[in-house]
Amino acid sequence: MKKSVNLYFNTADTKEKLLEIKNLGYDEFFTGIYDAKETIKFNEQIQLAKSLGLDCTMIHCSYYEPDLNNFWFDCEAGDKVEYNYINQIKLCNGLSKNFVVHLNGGFNSKQTIVGLRRIKNLLKVCEENNINLCIENLYSADEIDYIFTNINHPNLKICFDIGHKNFLTPALDIMNKYGEFVTVLHLHDNDGKADLHKIPYTGSVNWNEFAKSLVRFPNLVLSSEIKYNNVDFKKILQENLNALKKLDKTIQSFNDKSK
Repeated sequence: MKKSVNLYFNTADTKEKLLEIKNLGYDEFFTGIYDAKETIKFNEQIQLAKSLGLDCTMIHCSYYEPDLNNFWFDCEAGDKVEYNYINQIKLCNGLSKNFVVHLNGGFNSKQTIVGLRRIKNLLKVCEENNINLCIENLYSADEIDYIFTNINHPNLKICFDIGHKNFLTPALDIMNKYGEFVTVLHLHDNDGKADLHKIPYTGSVNWNEFAKSLVRFPNLVLSSEIKYNNVDFKKILQENLNALKKLDKTIQSFNDKSK
């Protein structure tokens, strides 16, 4: 399976990170609309990556978490979240097939008809710009069910974040229930108590169980979303790639057993 990593894992020089990602043998990379965290703008990152032979797996939204729960309510703050995402989707035209979005920012999130209407508005813009709207699993154990029960749209997809599942909603079974809608992954590890964004196999995530769930989806890209600052970024990229290769071998072993 192809392997990818988030560019924003570290605040080192953007061009140096992209060159190292390519030199180490990653197939792809992904970025976010986080210009303040990089030395070149996100569209320039993608163009440079393409010149190196790296596709952009996904583009992550920019957001302010305390405002996100307002997305589901008829209020000015909710309008601002929606309009902000619409503008971001338009910026992504032609740069990637997947736009990852956060739709809640805490356990007190509620799902409403207002939020469904907003999602449909986002999907209309996604359709116009030929990009998938990938809902990321976060604090809510009910949000994915609610959205996919009430909306059927070819551009509506899921970004499955295994780290979020591990410490926020361990009982949520997205891959087995909604795997056909998962177009991108966020792979990282933690201790089951906080969002640490560590390299796979360095925390409490059950990677063997996860590997079994990926056997049916060989076209997914193994995409890490790690975060390591004030360290040797080249060493981290190598260790992360080694972990993804280990996961890939585990998936293949389960695939061989199923034949």
